[in-house]
Amino acid sequence: MPTVMLTAKCVNSCEWCFARAKMAEYRSRGISELGLSEFASVVDFYVSSGAGNMILLGGEPLLHSRFTDVLEMLRSRGFSVSVSTTGICAKRLVDRIAAVRFPALTFLLNSTSYFHYSPAKRRRVDYFVQHIGHPVVLGYTITERDLDQGNPFAVVDRIGLIMKFSLFSHLQFQIAVPGKDNSLYIPMNRYPELMDLLQSWFRILRQNKVSYGVDCHSFPRCAMRAQAEDGELFRSTCDCFMIDIGPGPEAWPCFPLSDHAVALDHFRSLDEVRSYFHRKINHTTPKYENGCAGCGERKKGACDGGCRGFQNLRPERSVPCRPGDRNREGDSCSPDETGVGP
Repeated sequence: MPTVMLTAKCVNSCEWCFARAKMAEYRSRGISELGLSEFASVVDFYVSSGAGNMILLGGEPLLHSRFTDVLEMLRSRGFSVSVSTTGICAKRLVDRIAAVRFPALTFLLNSTSYFHYSPAKRRRVDYFVQHIGHPVVLGYTITERDLDQGNPFAVVDRIGLIMKFSLFSHLQFQIAVPGKDNSLYIPMNRYPELMDLLQSWFRILRQNKVSYGVDCHSFPRCAMRAQAEDGELFRSTCDCFMIDIGPGPEAWPCFPLSDHAVALDHFRSLDEVRSYFHRKINHTTPKYENGCAGCGERKKGACDGGCRGFQNLRPERSVPCRPGDRNREGDSCSPDETGVGP
C-alpha cells in the first residue's frame, strides 16, 4: 500500500531510522512538511487511482501543523487510514483526534524505544494509547542489537503492553535496513540468525494468541527457514515496492531507494508509478553479497540476494516516464517504453 510522508520532523532520533536521510534532505531544502494543498492533490491522485486506503508516515505525522485537517479531509473522502506514530504528542492533540468520528482510522505505534524513554516521554505515550479513542497496533523495529542480545524480551515486553493497555492483539515487525547516516541495521550475512530469531518470537506470539506481520522485506533464499504457516510473510525477490510519496509531491520506490524519486505529476495513476519503478529498479545491476556468486537461485531469478536497499544500484539504461520530461536523475522519457503519455 502506498504511503504518504507528512513531515520531515520527528520527536526521536533513532539510530536505525530509514527515513533519516530523506528527512535531512527535505529540511536542507527548507521543507518541513507536506503542505495541505499538496496533500489535497495527493488525495485526488489516490481517488483517481481507485485507492481508498492511505498510510501516513513521517518523521512523526502528528507533528504536522494541520494534522486534524488532514484527517478531516480523508474522512470526508471516505478513506481508511493508518497512522504510523511514536505516540509522543501534546495531550490536547490526542483529545482532538479522539473527538473525530472517523470509523476507519487506526494507529501503528512504534514501540521500539518505549522502554528506553524518559518517564516524561513514556507518560505521553501512555496517555496517547489510553485516550486516542481509535484502535492502536504495536510496531517494533528489529535491529542488530536484537540479534546480539538473542533473547525473547522484546516480544514478551510488547505482549505485556498489549495486555496492559488492551491494545489490538497484533505485533507488526519492521526490519532495520541501511540508509545514509543510520546504523544498527541487520547485515545480510546475519539473516539466517534473523530468521531463527523471528521463528522463536513467532512461536511465543502464537502461544499468546497474538497475530503478527512483517513489513515489506526481501530475504535471501539461503536464509529462508520459515515454517509453512509463516512462509507467506517472506519472499526472496525485491520487486514489490511500497511507493512512498513526500513533499513536492514526489514519489520513490521505498525509503532505502529514495534517491530514485520522481515528480508525482509525471503519472496518471498509482499503477503507472508502480510500473515505472518496477522497470527502473529491475533494469539495474545489483551488487550482490560475495556469497551470492554462482548461486543457482539467483541465476534463475528466484532470489535477488535480499532487500535492494542493501545494494548499490547502477543504472544500465534509463527508464523514462513521459515524453519531454526528465526525472531527478536526468533520465529521458518515452511513452513507447512506459505507456505513460500526456
